[in-house]
Amino acid sequence: MTRIFTRESVASRRFALFDLCLVLLSGAAVGLLPGLGMYAIAASLIPWGIRLFAGLAPFRRTRLDLFIVVYALTAVAGYWAAYDPPAGLYKLQLIVLSVLLYYALSAQPGENLVWVSALFFCIGIGVAAYFLLTQDFIADPRKFQIANALGRLLMQVRPSTGWAQIHPNYAAGLVALMMPFGVFVALQRLNRNTLAWVIFGLCLQASVILLATSRGVWMAVASAIGIWLTGQILLAPRIKLKWRKEAVFPVFVMIFLAALILLLYVGPTSIGGSVGGNDSYGSGARAELFWRSLRLISDFPFTGGGLGAFPGLYSQYILGIPNYYLPNAHNTFLDVFIEQGIFGGVAFLIIFLTSLWLIAAKSANEEDAQLRLFDRLLLASLIIAFAHGLVDDYLYNHMGAVLGLFLPGLAVHRLESKPLNLLLKQLDRADIIVLGSISVLLVALGAVCWNALRSRWDSNIGAVQMARVELAGFPTNEWAGPALADELRDAEVSLHSALAADPANRTANHRLGMIALLRKDIPSACGYLSRAHLLDPAHRGIAKSLGYCYAWLGDLENSKALLSSMPEAWKELSEYVRWWQAQGYAEFSNNASALAAELNQPQLQP
Repeated sequence: MTRIFTRESVASRRFALFDLCLVLLSGAAVGLLPGLGMYAIAASLIPWGIRLFAGLAPFRRTRLDLFIVVYALTAVAGYWAAYDPPAGLYKLQLIVLSVLLYYALSAQPGENLVWVSALFFCIGIGVAAYFLLTQDFIADPRKFQIANALGRLLMQVRPSTGWAQIHPNYAAGLVALMMPFGVFVALQRLNRNTLAWVIFGLCLQASVILLATSRGVWMAVASAIGIWLTGQILLAPRIKLKWRKEAVFPVFVMIFLAALILLLYVGPTSIGGSVGGNDSYGSGARAELFWRSLRLISDFPFTGGGLGAFPGLYSQYILGIPNYYLPNAHNTFLDVFIEQGIFGGVAFLIIFLTSLWLIAAKSANEEDAQLRLFDRLLLASLIIAFAHGLVDDYLYNHMGAVLGLFLPGLAVHRLESKPLNLLLKQLDRADIIVLGSISVLLVALGAVCWNALRSRWDSNIGAVQMARVELAGFPTNEWAGPALADELRDAEVSLHSALAADPANRTANHRLGMIALLRKDIPSACGYLSRAHLLDPAHRGIAKSLGYCYAWLGDLENSKALLSSMPEAWKELSEYVRWWQAQGYAEFSNNASALAAELNQPQLQP
């Protein structure tokens, strides 16, 4: 055995490539057969065990290790918080595999870059072929008629597979991420036949980007091209700028991306059109979804709302419906914040921003032409992933979560890590004073804000306990009855504890109001929800629940003021007429009927 696994063989480029292929195959296996999750993770750890056996470190240290650890640990917390444990476990397994993929890529030697690029290029070709074989351009038409016409011609000649469709935005996004790797392969010294196949693969991928008509992907690709062209100017040898190689280009990349974020979410944007199947809950703009979804972060700041929990949390606590509406927040980074809490979200965001900075700096400083080409193409993929990740989520959603960290893994693969013990030895007196001052300040802030922090923790735990009960079996497509309130006693204890520490805790007031509604204690519900509404007047879920409280009390004027902006309220009130009658609450049923008559019909705008 020792002859087979010598230090030289384990440290070789072939073993590194074997490690990478094993993780990719494990990820594909879990995507196809979720029950193989633990076995796939065990198989992916075999190279780590072999390295230990050979007397080597199991993985290569990187500059992002601390944030990778935080991301992984908060994923475990997210699994604990998930209202659907099987779905949470599946996503946790994918995240663990994404971490293993990160380390497999970070350890790849420069000699493997062509092979690594070819692997990811082939993944892109596979996604493109799958999309072209399965997309139904009749039942799910694209945004432009020319794409639909070409797609329907394709449907007439392609074989019937019976496979499930992949969302066009996800397919186009993944293909766009992989195309730069195909360009890198195409620019190698290839024979004529191989080059022809690579060019064919690039054309196949380009056709998917065009046929999917995803404006988010087009925006991301345009961003990458724009930054690349600017980089060609800033990094040209004849341009003499002070600190050009060290900071100018990376700073430009960061400024560009910050401007893109402002354009998408601060201005009146509606990029990508409607995010839902209908617009009855709002305008359907991604900016609207973004600002609404932010409130879920403050509900679950420490543990996150749970892996795979966004659909239920958004429907129940933001829209106030028992139905499935959206699979995710259409923003990769926001989804991590919601499902894994602030610490996990910050870690994931720092991983991507640091990767962008590092690869932008490397592409400016690299002397070797081959490596510089790879770095600039990798930067293009990172920009596409970041920009498109602001409007869609396929690197943290379902099977795509396996690829969540593959670009950062490539971004750090040639950078030496900086061990913590060496950094500590280099600290001088000034560093110690600064670090000590920061520590004292953090302790002081914690002492001053102790009640607020304790309140946030208790409301976080109470919100998790409540979601586990209310969202069990989601979507039920039915309103919960009063019997459910008895199962929420543990959540009530946590939420009351949160209010004792901070009466202005919006999450605790909102959730206690919802529990009081379940108990038909309408006056108490109105009290809690009124306080929550004062704390956050724009919170749609709170306004809706409070509007119904006023309706059951017979205060139709205040109820109408809150519900008239919600088109679905008229239909729901019509259902409540029947529902309350069946529950034996004739007065509530009459109030619902009167308010429904006042609203008359659904409004067109949210």
